[in-house]
Amino acid sequence: MRIAIKYTMDDIQDAITKAIQIPPEPQHTLRTTISRLAFVVEFSSYFSEDFAFKVFVNASPTHCYPTGDDLGALMAHPSWVSLMMEFREVTGSFEQKWLSKKFESFEFKPQT
Repeated sequence: MRIAIKYTMDDIQDAITKAIQIPPEPQHTLRTTISRLAFVVEFSSYFSEDFAFKVFVNASPTHCYPTGDDLGALMAHPSWVSLMMEFREVTGSFEQKWLSKKFESFEFKPQT
């Protein structure tokens, strides 16, 4: 309760945003990485497109095959699950341009 008095909700949201932006540990599981993406998607206005791109790529490795349980946190956002499936078909230097085009329909924090 004292935390709620001391800090505003904006302070708490900013702290959570900063914590999510800390680079993930190498031993994080695919499920953890996808959950991180789900958080970024849910609160997209707090994250830049560049950061969302990095999180998305980390959550969409083509050498892994996520299960339904792995994707559970992202199921509330089916367009992102679909985007992950499409992303598996895109390879090479074209992927960043392709993904930037796809990201245009999502509302991320404006670049500063």
